[in-house]
Amino acid sequence: MKFLLKTQVVSLLMALFWIMYLALVAFLDQPGRALQYINLFVYGFAILFAVIYFLLTKYLLGRNWLAVPLVLVPYFLLYKPVFQRALVSIANESYGAIIKFLALSTGVTFLLATISGLCLAILFTRPHVKW
Repeated sequence: MKFLLKTQVVSLLMALFWIMYLALVAFLDQPGRALQYINLFVYGFAILFAVIYFLLTKYLLGRNWLAVPLVLVPYFLLYKPVFQRALVSIANESYGAIIKFLALSTGVTFLLATISGLCLAILFTRPHVKW
């Protein structure tokens, strides 16, 4: 039960980081600001959040492959769509359109960062020695 609660906490934190990612990239995508450098920001933030997911998984979940589906399924089916709709609903029309566009166009990059962060953390975590 404790492990299931930890996986849901990690999944919620990942959804919150997804919202922060969308808000930051949408803010930087405003005309006249950093439009020509948007790819640098997209990949930079994706790498940053992959490292954050690596650390979250390593220290909260440990070496347990069951954590991958227990984190990713609720994240993709429940938390990510709900938080994204909430962000779009509180934003104005033009900002909401930018958020929707960026969610679709950068989703694959963020998906790869998420999966690589989770799986690499599980691979590089030492197994617990049971006495």
